[in-house]
Amino acid sequence: MFTSTDNTVVLPAFTRVDAALFMTVTRQLRAQLNMENLLDERYYPFSNGNNNITPGSPRALRLSLTTNF
Repeated sequence: MFTSTDNTVVLPAFTRVDAALFMTVTRQLRAQLNMENLLDERYYPFSNGNNNITPGSPRALRLSLTTNF
């Protein structure tokens, strides 16, 4: 993808791997573990011109609990 209309800078292609695990702890409680950018890939998903290129997020881990009443 080009970064601007002059087509002088190109963002490199990338593949980001995400994963999720779900577990029912009880009838009222569910746990979820998400890992984003599992392989810790360096990537650039956005740009606003040739000199304003945004890097992607590094590896991130999120744990959440959901309850039902």
